[in-house]
Amino acid sequence: MRKRALVTGGAGQDGWYLINLLLAHGYDVFAQSRHAVDSEIHGNRVHWHIGNLTDEAFFGNLLVTAAPDEIYNLAAVSRPSISWDIPIETALLNSLVPHRICEFIRREAPACRLFQASSSEIYGDTRAEVQDEDTRANPGSPYGISKAYAHQIVGAYRRQYGLHLSCGILFNHESPRRPLNFVSQKIAHAAAAVSLGLTETRELDERGQPILFDGRLYLGDITVRRDFGFAGDFVEAMRLIVQNDAPADYAVGSGQAHSIAEFCEVAFKVCGLDWKKYVSVDETLLRKVDSHFTQADPSKLKAKLGWQPKVDFLRLVELMVHERIRILKLSVASTDPTAS
Repeated sequence: MRKRALVTGGAGQDGWYLINLLLAHGYDVFAQSRHAVDSEIHGNRVHWHIGNLTDEAFFGNLLVTAAPDEIYNLAAVSRPSISWDIPIETALLNSLVPHRICEFIRREAPACRLFQASSSEIYGDTRAEVQDEDTRANPGSPYGISKAYAHQIVGAYRRQYGLHLSCGILFNHESPRRPLNFVSQKIAHAAAAVSLGLTETRELDERGQPILFDGRLYLGDITVRRDFGFAGDFVEAMRLIVQNDAPADYAVGSGQAHSIAEFCEVAFKVCGLDWKKYVSVDETLLRKVDSHFTQADPSKLKAKLGWQPKVDFLRLVELMVHERIRILKLSVASTDPTAS
């Protein structure tokens, strides 16, 4: 019989790559999203369930209907900055939903395996040069705190009940499918727009201003360093973690750190441009609480499961910029009455 997998948060970046991977491996895939999705994206091969996981009736019906062999919990309020605006929703979705999944598995489906998407934000503004599975948690935002709760409750249930529950501590992972409210995609978008001769874009940032305004991209702290990986590589790690005989937690990242300034430099260089001519720091965008440095030590994941990332930093940025150029060209053509 085909394995049945449930992917929560399936309409997001990670969900898209993971669903494609599971379908390629012959899974019967059930997926949840808070908002309606284009069912044809995956060729009508996915059983979509639209609803909020914090709705107990919807949540219970979803788990019973899917009757999954494996659950990949990707659903979350996904940005630390937003979590300050909606802290209660963040706590409910990021903390209590994973806890309820653990309870469902304990009570109803003890053979079911769980992958919980944990986050490097659980470390907060750590002083550790690199972070791994044993690095002390010190989260500094509602997002990080809620993810730390989920991470620890999954581990507690695994130890207490002997269930196959695992967490992947995901460091920054990007792709051409990253939403525009993430800094990586803002940078790729601005570089693409400038390369096409645009000085302003219709897409807005968190201040309600165009991402590219008067020919410039405005960012916060560009000295912040992040471990940037490719989302397509990360979902491969998710599946390896679930398939392994022994449940465990793993740090998932490239093992390299790059500053936001470096991301800008590479993105604009893809278009043959000098980033310093187009990027400005706006102090109103600086975060009072932020993780200034993250760099994964994925040694355990590589040694025990044989995982190796296929897309490096330079290739990742290149993929993102080229996709934004393609999208912007289509957008310009659709609004230009002289376009053929």
